[in-house]
Amino acid sequence: MAQQKAEWGNQMKNEGLDDMTLLSKVTNDQILDNLKKRFEKDIIYTNIGDVLISVNPFKFIDGMYSDEVLQEYVGKSRIELPPHVFAVAEQTYRSMINEKENQCVIISGESGAGKTEAAKKIMQYIADVSGERGSSSNQKVEHVKSIILETNPLLEAFGNAKTLRNNNSSRFGKYFEIQFNQNNEPEGGKITNYLLEKSRVVFQLKGERNFHIFYQFCRGATPQEQQEFGIYGPENFAYLTKGDTLDIDGVDDVEEFGLTRNAMNVIGIPANEQKQIFKLLAAILWIGNLDFKEQAGDKVTISDTSVLDFVSQLLDVPSHFLKTALEFRQMETRHGNQRGTQYNVPLNKTQAIAGRDALAKAIYDRLFNWLVDRINKEMDNPQKGLMIGVLDIYGFEVFDRNGFEQFCINYVNEKLQQIFIEFTLKMEQEEYVREGIKWEPIPFFDNKIVCDLIEGKNPPGIFSILDDVCRAVHSQAEGADQKLLQSIGVCKSNAHFDTRGNAFCVKHYAGDVVYEGPGMIEKNKDTLLKDHLEILQMSANNFLVALFPDVIDTDSKKLPSTAGFKIKSQAADLVATLMKSTPHYIRTIKPNDLKKPNILEGGRVLHQVKYLGLLDNIKVRRAGFAYRSTFERFFQRYYLLSDKTCYAGNNIWKGDALSACRAILASQNVDTTQYQVGKTKIFIRYPEMLFSLEETRERYWHDMASRIKNAYRNYKAFQFECANRIKNAFRNYKLYRQRCAQTIQGYFRAWKQASPFFDLRMQNEQLFQGRKERNRFSMISVRKYFGDYLDVRSQSYFLDAMAEGRNEDVIFSSKSQVIVHPMLSANKLSPRFLIVTKQAIYLIKLKQKKNLATYLLDRRVPLAEVTSFSLSSLADNLIVIHTSTQFDVAVATEFKTELVALINKQKGTTLAVNFGQSIQYFKKKGSNNTVTFLKDEMHKEIFLKKNQIHIASGLPASTTVAKVRKNPSQVSTPSKPIAKPVAKPMVAKPASGGSAIMKKPAPAAPGGPPPGNAPPSGPPMMKKPAPAPGGAPMMKKPAPAPGGAPMMKKPAPTPGAPAPGGSAIMKPAGGVSKPLPSPTGGAPMMKKPAPMAPPGGGAAPSQTGAPAPMMKKPAGQPMMKPVAKPQPTPIKKPAAPPPQQYIALYEYDAMQPDELTFKENDIINLIKKVDADWWQGELVRTKQIGMLPSNYVQQI
Repeated sequence: MAQQKAEWGNQMKNEGLDDMTLLSKVTNDQILDNLKKRFEKDIIYTNIGDVLISVNPFKFIDGMYSDEVLQEYVGKSRIELPPHVFAVAEQTYRSMINEKENQCVIISGESGAGKTEAAKKIMQYIADVSGERGSSSNQKVEHVKSIILETNPLLEAFGNAKTLRNNNSSRFGKYFEIQFNQNNEPEGGKITNYLLEKSRVVFQLKGERNFHIFYQFCRGATPQEQQEFGIYGPENFAYLTKGDTLDIDGVDDVEEFGLTRNAMNVIGIPANEQKQIFKLLAAILWIGNLDFKEQAGDKVTISDTSVLDFVSQLLDVPSHFLKTALEFRQMETRHGNQRGTQYNVPLNKTQAIAGRDALAKAIYDRLFNWLVDRINKEMDNPQKGLMIGVLDIYGFEVFDRNGFEQFCINYVNEKLQQIFIEFTLKMEQEEYVREGIKWEPIPFFDNKIVCDLIEGKNPPGIFSILDDVCRAVHSQAEGADQKLLQSIGVCKSNAHFDTRGNAFCVKHYAGDVVYEGPGMIEKNKDTLLKDHLEILQMSANNFLVALFPDVIDTDSKKLPSTAGFKIKSQAADLVATLMKSTPHYIRTIKPNDLKKPNILEGGRVLHQVKYLGLLDNIKVRRAGFAYRSTFERFFQRYYLLSDKTCYAGNNIWKGDALSACRAILASQNVDTTQYQVGKTKIFIRYPEMLFSLEETRERYWHDMASRIKNAYRNYKAFQFECANRIKNAFRNYKLYRQRCAQTIQGYFRAWKQASPFFDLRMQNEQLFQGRKERNRFSMISVRKYFGDYLDVRSQSYFLDAMAEGRNEDVIFSSKSQVIVHPMLSANKLSPRFLIVTKQAIYLIKLKQKKNLATYLLDRRVPLAEVTSFSLSSLADNLIVIHTSTQFDVAVATEFKTELVALINKQKGTTLAVNFGQSIQYFKKKGSNNTVTFLKDEMHKEIFLKKNQIHIASGLPASTTVAKVRKNPSQVSTPSKPIAKPVAKPMVAKPASGGSAIMKKPAPAAPGGPPPGNAPPSGPPMMKKPAPAPGGAPMMKKPAPAPGGAPMMKKPAPTPGAPAPGGSAIMKPAGGVSKPLPSPTGGAPMMKKPAPMAPPGGGAAPSQTGAPAPMMKKPAGQPMMKPVAKPQPTPIKKPAAPPPQQYIALYEYDAMQPDELTFKENDIINLIKKVDADWWQGELVRTKQIGMLPSNYVQQI
């Protein structure tokens, strides 16, 4: 099957390097420059070996993730196609199948760098290519595939939010395991979530939003849900207005809510459970609207009891119990192991608000965990097989104020960076050492020291110190933050730690981050008040009670686990899981903080390049080897490349795999410096060598098939050779006849003046004659009206753009430009394709979208609405088509006269054509625009600026169309009679020696007897000579008569040319008069009258001796017998006058074979003025002779 790359893939050529291990110079600046070049061309993916670098474009790139592109990567190696997230997904899936090992994809990068989108594309690819496409035989597989795809919109709605850096930032970590059966089909899955940012429920920074689901629910709830749950717009709820941002550009919350509902249905959440989910969301929103007013004695009470009652209704708890839980805290005095007395201690306003917010955060956290468990239940697969994990976790975060949440997020990213270092750097070097490969180690930063600073036990890390402080101050609210700052000072011995007032600084691999100490202890406790837990467990809503299965043990002394302990345990479990799988990496980069497309901030990207360790990764790849494989695997893949290991596609090698590998590389002339042989593997140093091996391997089967095809083709060629000879002979005969017919037809058409639409053109010329300066192309005699210059019927993209007009008959089409009127800029010319059918005028524009050409219909004007035309009086090509109901069309086309003629012909009438130095037209309904025309010799083409069109001068407006010559092979006779030259008297002596008699020759009528009384048998009379090129008469030697006397030849009259005086004018053959040879075949004779023969038909006079003068005799008397003389001396030929020279005013290209091609300012010698329009001349520069139009030259 032929490999056809996706259309977007073709744009990747010569736009930076696909693999940055091939950079000529390895520096951070070179990496940035390569990424920038590709980003500017919408190429967002780049490789570093097996690591994919992805730059977030902040826009949708058309065609990048289409089904056609996805199918291109199925079954392909990563080196066969350009870098793409689908290539990573394909490598992950095929590695699981071929190596029978678990795989994982680790996606890392900053918040807003595109990690979530990359994870979605990975799961989309695996769901699409795994198993049998479209098969319904295994309903479980298809159901799991649909769940894999639908978990994205559901978890994004409940776990993602708009932040300052990302409009769809994941505020939780997710590790999605896709479990496969023996047929490599997804049959189960599991999602593990990490550290949901619960604090976002009750507080957001300015410019941020709460979780997406709240805004979707407020705007997309049904009228029944709005009535039942008290849902209004998001601006009515306090928890949704903390960040003063209710909308996201380009996001429709109602549409997104529909996708969320659909995801719930696909996953299998029934309607009653969906109702409970929405009910709890409404309860959280109304809890945020509970407000407190202070009372005497540092107490508070709920200000609006109606809100309290509605919250109680949504939670299905007694209103007075809920009021007590929000306004008081239950305390108990204990005496040793004996229970004491319980007291309700009133809360101040700060404590009451904190308790209210804690209740809302607890409900949302448990609801989110329930959703994850519900999805896992639907994908549960008791038979554990191979799996592919996709890690999508929050990226490294640095804000102006960083707290406990940022500390936990950055800790997890440190752990992921540690895995990346271990797998891509450390293990790379360790493998070379293990295999005994000569290789120079590369120093790199190991961030284990940072991880120990955070999670260490001896010395204690920051998490251990946080837990110790929580245990020490669990019974007191004040002084906890101060205690933390005092205790955390023991970490100063670590070079990556520093204290700064009420905060401390950790030097992460991504940079220094300052964390604020106040509030860390409270957030680390992560405990729900016993009063709140009791009130929720007494709810009549079983769904809510099931979310809080905690058993309240008042006698237990065990302290609850902290949030820091949980995230540290989860991170350890995650690392253990990833270490059991083969990792594949995607490093994402955020190009700017504005979240806008087509902007790449160099400093911002360079910072990420540094902390992602891309430079070290490239150095390891370049210092090491781009490809490595076991001997057996290398041999099985490339045995086709050597004659020693393969014959006719079969493996014929009998030795060990290592020897086979050496034989293969030797057959490909691979130098020993380009590879090394280890203990179990072979290492290829340069990627180019691997590309060459892959290309040769792919070409092997094509070469084998070509041999068979060539042999068969040779046999078929020999078989048909004889038949082809006969066919060729017959075709030559048919071609000869066809050419003869075409030659005859061509001359006949030219004689008949058969130019298409010639009459129409001449009729249309009356509208323009004397009113507009003309172009040279419009004045040539053979100008034809072809009409459809674009051949619209053969261009499907034009027909598609014309839509319903695709079946209309096209009478005219050409390229053109129209004046467009942008709202915020000056008017300008924009290219269009102009198509005129019998029904309407179409303007089609070519629009470029992501480097893809699209033809769109710009405008359609029915012909019935065309009322008139307007043109300038200058030589420009602009024509304004006025309409009756629509705004006018201002279009520039080289075929404006033809356009007017064809529209008039189609409408059956002659529309008005207006000319002027300025044109006013409607650029839109009710708005006029005026264009002024100025002469400017600097602009040969029209130049539009500030509604002024500049154009150079053209031909005068009075210029007429050159007359068409009737026959290109003949030159017409002059329209004016040529003056008869004065001939010198000739002397003739009678044969008998009598006196000479002078006689003036008179012209004879065609076909008639000689004038006067001359007998018919007498000598022929002299003919009027044709003018020489210089204007002097040239005498032509007569041809011999049948009786031996020379007879003067009468020329055939040219049709339509008058013969003055009844005589024809001789035309020089070939365009130049030359002396004719003598009748006896001697040297050419001078052009003079032949001596007279005797009246009786005697012998001609002798040609020797000196000529004697002839005496003139009165007309009408018979001529006396001339005196014979042996040989008269010929009269000396007069010198020819110099030829008339003309200079070419314009450039002219020959339209017929006998015409002359010349350039402006060329010198031409005039040979003959054939008629008023066409002359014959000789080009001095090339000595070429031909016809030329008279109005293109001027006499020097």
